[in-house]
Amino acid sequence: MSNIKIIPIYFPQFHAIEENNKWWGNGFTDWDNVKNAKPLYKGHNQPRIPLNKNYYDLTNIDTIKWQVELAKKYLIYGFTIYHYWFDGKLVLNLPTEKFLNNQELNIPFALTWANEKWTTRWEGTEEKVIIEQTHEPSIEKWEEHFLYLLDFFKDPRYIKINNKPIFAIYRPYLIKQLDKMITYWQKRAKECGLNGIYMIAIKNFEIPNLQILNNFDACMRFQPFETVNSFKMLGKSTYIHKQLRKMPENILDSLRKLNKKIQKTYKTYDYDNVCYNMLNNASEIKNITIFDSLFLEWDNTARYKEKSTIYTGCTPEKFEYWLNKLCQKTLTSNSKENIIFINAWNEWAEGTYLEPDEKNRYAYLEAIKRCIDKYN
Repeated sequence: MSNIKIIPIYFPQFHAIEENNKWWGNGFTDWDNVKNAKPLYKGHNQPRIPLNKNYYDLTNIDTIKWQVELAKKYLIYGFTIYHYWFDGKLVLNLPTEKFLNNQELNIPFALTWANEKWTTRWEGTEEKVIIEQTHEPSIEKWEEHFLYLLDFFKDPRYIKINNKPIFAIYRPYLIKQLDKMITYWQKRAKECGLNGIYMIAIKNFEIPNLQILNNFDACMRFQPFETVNSFKMLGKSTYIHKQLRKMPENILDSLRKLNKKIQKTYKTYDYDNVCYNMLNNASEIKNITIFDSLFLEWDNTARYKEKSTIYTGCTPEKFEYWLNKLCQKTLTSNSKENIIFINAWNEWAEGTYLEPDEKNRYAYLEAIKRCIDKYN
């Protein structure tokens, strides 16, 4: 087994659900966005086309078997799957539950709670809430959520550290009484025969209150956002952004809406520049395990159209170069687990995916395999 564990983030969409049918039409999935994307400039790689036009449906178990076998062939350790829970309401849970209920899907997996409210923000129009996320701070809701997660946690394939199932939270600072919720979950996990839960806080930018990390075992630097939104890369804007991050989340949300509304055209970032800063401007967070991540070809034109964000210059060769650098860093880090997260396995509408497409075929997967072989 490799010293390095590559864990891509898995997006369990690509199948029709009631909420998407209601808002965007019967049978809608993200494939509709992917197919309808238009190039914004000469040489712009849009629309993205899966290899052999494999616009799959994740309710088909054979599709998930194909994904698992593909990942294993290229020495990917496992997946962390986005988990959508809204105070008891589940969304996009069918593919995730197929992992749980089909032992032949023999690959390690974990869950990452995408705990934001669901909105129409990605349309680029006036934002409307599809599903509210209240994070109701009650033992009843915490227990309901824990019991749903427990079946996954106890699965022998579930990724664990010291017999603690790992569980990442995308925006932990949104959760009311976070410390009490995690304390309750840790108690319940031990009552159910586990050593606890290995909690991972995801860092998209500077965390407004570092005290929340006292509830976590580790922090994941989520790329490219963590680097692009870091104070060091923001340069002269540092003071302003530090003050902004102290504001309540509802005010920040309004500012984000305003920013997107007045944005006239797409934004670009240089892939090499972002990766260089990712490696050389280390997180200032101390006394906690840090897990790094790497992204590839981020381009969300399929969702945001002319208001998209595009990271230019990424190629399989450059991705492999930076992955090698990150492997070297990880092997000398404060983590004994040597985990590197990849954003992402199949975020097609965000333009960041390891699955083969018509342009690069298997080149990104081959890059990962060479890196893993190198550090065996």
